[in-house]
Amino acid sequence: MKKHRLLLLAILITPWLTIPLIGKQELRKYLPSVIFITLITVTLDKIGEQKKWWKFYDGISFLKSMDFFMLGPYAVSSYWMLKATYGKFPLYLVSNLFMQTIFTFFGGVRLAEKFKIFKFVKISRLQYSISTFIRALVLYGFQNIIDYSHKRSS
Repeated sequence: MKKHRLLLLAILITPWLTIPLIGKQELRKYLPSVIFITLITVTLDKIGEQKKWWKFYDGISFLKSMDFFMLGPYAVSSYWMLKATYGKFPLYLVSNLFMQTIFTFFGGVRLAEKFKIFKFVKISRLQYSISTFIRALVLYGFQNIIDYSHKRSS
């Protein structure tokens, strides 16, 4: 049990160690979009858990194991994806498809199941992959809306 807690803390903290490399200006620029997509994903996770699409294991205190994943790698990778590809929509799409395919079909989900972070119950890997792709489109679209509103107010 102690190893599991250490793993969850590592999952949460390690990605955030890369944040200083993103840059202060881009952190501010993408923060609303990252918060928005993380809240959508957490909400979808709760709905999916109620509908038994997936099962999340216990975490630490009031946080489930998936919360550590959402607030760690998911949020930080959203920052990095926007930093690396925003403004280059085809590259954004290809990069997201590549990352999600690797995670979903080639190891990430298996590791999550092995380390008791989550497991799929009534959802297939393809359905999950489609849901993550839709969320990627929402993230990019939301950032476009923010940029458009900033340009109009300038």
